[in-house]
Formats: sequence, structure tokens, C-alpha cells
Amino acid sequence: MTINTKVSATDFIPHEKPMIFIDHVLEFGDDFAVAELLITPELMFCDVQGLPTWASIELMAQTISLYAGSKGQQLGHTPKIGFLLGTRKLHLPIAYFECGKTVKITARRQYLHEGLGQFCCEIQYEDHTIQAMLSVYEPVELSESKRVNIENN
Repeated sequence: MTINTKVSATDFIPHEKPMIFIDHVLEFGDDFAVAELLITPELMFCDVQGLPTWASIELMAQTISLYAGSKGQQLGHTPKIGFLLGTRKLHLPIAYFECGKTVKITARRQYLHEGLGQFCCEIQYEDHTIQAMLSVYEPVELSESKRVNIENN
């Protein structure tokens, strides 16, 4: 689903400033989410050269969180915390994203089962593409009755 107006990412992710690295949702699909971020000096980790590209992993992880939050919202759930387990094949061709420029982040689900997932992620920035595979985990909440049974055993 393409979004015709800019929707705030904070509606879908469980983060608060200064740890927000996604501005707007551009598009959702059954297996993907696309977001954008305007690089500003106010961003955490930003310095005079811009945002270091090593922060790309967080941009990708938050886009995955955006995907999970959109799926949860369809079921009436609030955004939940997830965990980044690791990354593979991350190559950073440049050192910084320059202030005043916009990056477009895409996260596409490759695998998802019982909270464990793998996503192929991509950041578009000017003439550059940064890609990586991220492994993530979103814990399944225990119902109160299961929690009582576990505590009693």
C-alpha cells in the first residue's frame, strides 16, 4: 500500500527521541516497508560531516520495526520492542550521509516464524546503495495464565 501523505513513523515504532531514525512511512506491503529520513544535525550520532553510515544498521532495524508495527496495528496491537540479532553482508561504500540529504530505506521480509525473522534491507542515498541482511527477534508475549503456570513450576 502506497501512502499518499507523509505518515509519521512514530505511529508504528516503539521509539522516542533521540533514538528515532525514521521520519516518514512511504509504503507498506505484505512483505515490506519503505521509509525515509532527512539527515539533520539534530540526529543522534550526527557530527559536522553528517550521519556516519555505520548508523545504517539502526535505520534498517527501525524500518523492520516499522513493518512489524504496521502488521501489529492491523491486529489492534501497539508497537512492540524487537531485538536485532545480527547482520550479514553489510558494506558501507561511503563514510557519511550528508546533512540536508534524504535517505530511502527498504526492508523486505525473507523469513518470519514465531518471532524470528530475516530481512533484506537497502538504503538509497544519492548514487549509493547500502544493503544488508538483518536477523531479528520479536518475543511473543506470554498470556497471564501461561506466566502464572511458569512461575508456579
